[in-house]
Amino acid sequence: MSAYDETLAQRIRWKWRAVLDALPVSLGELPTTIIDWGCGTGGASRELLARDENQNHFKKVLPLDRSTRAVQFASRKIQAEFPTVERLTREGTEPFILLISHVFSELPPEELQKLLPLLKRARYVLWVESGRRMESRRLSALREDLRVTHEFLAPCPHQGVCGMLAPDQEENWCHFKAPVPKDVHHSAFWRECSKQLGFDLRSLPVAYLFAGQKRESTLPDDQVRVLAGSRQFKGYTRYHGCHKSGVYVAEFMKRHSKSLYESLAEPELDSLYSREQLLLKETSDGPL
Repeated sequence: MSAYDETLAQRIRWKWRAVLDALPVSLGELPTTIIDWGCGTGGASRELLARDENQNHFKKVLPLDRSTRAVQFASRKIQAEFPTVERLTREGTEPFILLISHVFSELPPEELQKLLPLLKRARYVLWVESGRRMESRRLSALREDLRVTHEFLAPCPHQGVCGMLAPDQEENWCHFKAPVPKDVHHSAFWRECSKQLGFDLRSLPVAYLFAGQKRESTLPDDQVRVLAGSRQFKGYTRYHGCHKSGVYVAEFMKRHSKSLYESLAEPELDSLYSREQLLLKETSDGPL
């Protein structure tokens, strides 16, 4: 597991860093207990714990996995890196944030149904998957199971039905591109890993969902999230947007704003805009 933790698991952790950077809540708003479901080597919880630089917010971590070896490995890593954090062996009664990472490829529908009660008990849910179509569309479908108990904080710009579930969007999926650490591109180690393990160091697609238990506050729902897949042309950028009215394709002219023209071409995970910024009068109905 050490070899995996130093190679493929690192790529997953790069995605977690990008997602954590894009979250619309502060560290202090999160519960002090973490449940890391399907923990593997504990990369998700270790990335979140690393955000607590003074190690004074998070108090407890519960790593869960069908592999006892994985739980033991994750527990040892957490103990070594974050010695003040208590490692739990079972769920308690305190509020918790539930972390789930890259499990859909091994999670049959019947097992997902067994997971739903834990999801609905969580104060916050942060689920990160690869940016592949199958995993992303399953995440969109899962979102519908949480609509009764949770509100969607990211990346969704609205609380309605996911636009990717519309009949005309069957071939598309919600995903983003996470940045690869700059030093990786100059690393002989990572070049060799890429060659031996067959992954592309230039591309790090990711899909994610961040939800919190419903509160009385009303979240803004007239914003646009720009998804991966933009194309930049000489005088305009064609981008894919997600809005409460649905998923659409639109073009933004360079003459209106060069900086926005550039940022829409390479949207980051926090690429949230008002319709006024994008000069939208009404959204398009064209397919992604």
